[in-house]
Amino acid sequence: MTDQTPSSAVKAKTEAREFLDNLCDKLLTVHVTDGRRFVGQLWCTDSAANLVLGSCVEYPSPSDSFYDDSRRNLMAVVIPGQHITKVECVQSVLSE
Repeated sequence: MTDQTPSSAVKAKTEAREFLDNLCDKLLTVHVTDGRRFVGQLWCTDSAANLVLGSCVEYPSPSDSFYDDSRRNLMAVVIPGQHITKVECVQSVLSE
């Protein structure tokens, strides 16, 4: 049993949507399960928590010493939600 009434559930969903809308076109850092990280602009997301980043740079896992200073510039990338471990953004974006 949940503590949310139907009206509070709708309000929470609306707030979540507004939060994601505010993140669109903002610079995010997305960490994935294999240790890589992607830095790019959030273009869109979906109900499965997949993210699409544009103007993206992929950085290899820190444990992969062969690729210490390498990075790949990508036009766009789709990151499956199941592989996302952490999403970071600039603090000022959250306070807007």
